[in-house]
Amino acid sequence: PFEVWWMVVLISSISFLGYFAIRIAGPEKGIIFTGIFGGLSSSTALTLHYSKLGKEKPELSPLLATGILLACGTMFPRMLIVCFIINAELARMLVVPIAAMTALVYVPSLIIWYIGRHKALSDSMSPLHNPLELSSAVFFGALLAVTMLLSQALQHWFGDAGVYLLASVSGLSDVDAVNLALSRGSLNGLSLDVAAKGIIIAAIANSLVKSAMVAVFSKGRLSMQVCIPLLLASAAGAALAFTL
Repeated sequence: PFEVWWMVVLISSISFLGYFAIRIAGPEKGIIFTGIFGGLSSSTALTLHYSKLGKEKPELSPLLATGILLACGTMFPRMLIVCFIINAELARMLVVPIAAMTALVYVPSLIIWYIGRHKALSDSMSPLHNPLELSSAVFFGALLAVTMLLSQALQHWFGDAGVYLLASVSGLSDVDAVNLALSRGSLNGLSLDVAAKGIIIAAIANSLVKSAMVAVFSKGRLSMQVCIPLLLASAAGAALAFTL
C-alpha cells in the first residue's frame, strides 16, 4: 500500500540524515555529534559496536558511554517527531514522557562526556551502514506492513492488551515500525491513550534491550554508565505512561 511506502521513505530519510552527516564530517568531529546523528541513523547498531569496542579499549569507556547514551537518547525525540508528522494530537500526549526519558539519558551523557572529553575518537567508532540500501528499505517495508496488520489483529482479538503485547515485542528489535503503525492506527480507530502507551512501551522495551546488550558485550564502568541512565529513563517512562 502507498501509506506503507511513504512511511518507509520518511524513516529512511531521517536515518540517512544521520548516516550522511557522520560520513561527511566523520566521528573525529566529536562524540556529541557522532552520538546524536548516530541516533538518527541506528542507535542499536551504534550501541552494539561501542559496547564491543569498550571491552577492547576500556580506557575509552567515558566517550563510548557518551556516544551510546546520546544515540539512545536521540531515539526518543526522533520517535516524537515521526509521530507528530502523522498525528500531532497523539504527539502532544507524548511530549512529557518523551521529554523526561530524553533528559534522563542526555544529562548523564553530557556529564560523562565532560569527564572524558580529552580522549580522541577514531574512524573505527563509526559502524553505521547506508539506510537507503534497497535490502534495508524492503526489509523495513515488510516489517512495517506486518506490524500494522498485527496491531489491528491483536487489538481485535485481545483488545488493548494485544496492542501492548505487540509494542513490547516489536520494540525489542525496532521502534520505528511499531511507532508508525500505532501513530497511523490512532487515525483509524485506535484510541489515543492506547497508542501513546504502546509507543512508550516500545521505547522502554528497546532501551532495556540496549541495556542488556551493553551489559553482555562490555564490562565494568561502561556497563554501569550506560545501564543506569537507560533503566532510570525506562522507569520514568513506565510511570508517566499511567498518567496518559
